[in-house]
Amino acid sequence: MPIDEAINVRWAIEIQKTSLNTRNLSDLLHGLGFNLVEGIEYPALTSPVIDACLTSADVFEKAKAVREAFKGPAQIDTNFVLGSVIDYSTNPPRRHAFLEVESLVSTSTVSACAITISPPDGLSATELKQWHAEHEEQQYQAKLERQRSKLEPAFYSPRAKKVLELLAIENPSGETIYKIYELAQGPAGNRENFHRQFGISKEQFNRFRDAVHSPEISGDMARHAYGHGPNTPNPMSLSEAEIFIRHIADNWLESVRDNGSDS
Repeated sequence: MPIDEAINVRWAIEIQKTSLNTRNLSDLLHGLGFNLVEGIEYPALTSPVIDACLTSADVFEKAKAVREAFKGPAQIDTNFVLGSVIDYSTNPPRRHAFLEVESLVSTSTVSACAITISPPDGLSATELKQWHAEHEEQQYQAKLERQRSKLEPAFYSPRAKKVLELLAIENPSGETIYKIYELAQGPAGNRENFHRQFGISKEQFNRFRDAVHSPEISGDMARHAYGHGPNTPNPMSLSEAEIFIRHIADNWLESVRDNGSDS
């Protein structure tokens, strides 16, 4: 996919390094409201928000939020590196370099099950070529949707970014599971609205709360060490509580993505 020329653009910031191909990078940036354009030495990103900046330092701060979304808990592209800010208001365009100390970024590997789908029998050479092209496009769109479902919430909301970080923990404790709930719920006064929005019944929540709080249910993985016996006759197990909160978190992250914020 060709990259657009930087026409009628005041500012752009180069992407010095990425593991993504041009189409994938462009599609992901577009979902965040940015365009991929030709830079001086590297591809560059720009947007009306960036063009409204007064200084190159302001531009770099905006771009850092994009970088964090790609490199952070969403784990879209841990190789994403920003380059220089380009000022197109001068002739020739001027590059402003910003030196940063690279922070340590932890990565996690999630195994995926590969499913091979074979084309139907009896296709002609032309039909087979078309089938492969359509199948490849379907696979790309599915991958893009998986990426965007994490990238966009992480960009729009610090709370969503933290939720994604906690969701990546294997065998989470009751404390971690409840933190995910609290981050999604927001302020304590929002509980009733949150439960109504995401269809959480009082019984479900009480069974969930028993699982994460009570050491009688979850042992050393419980949020509390003692004094919190179950209050329901059929509390969730800790594994059920994890499944429950992952479902709620997925729905909440989707709402953040749809609304462009966590409010």
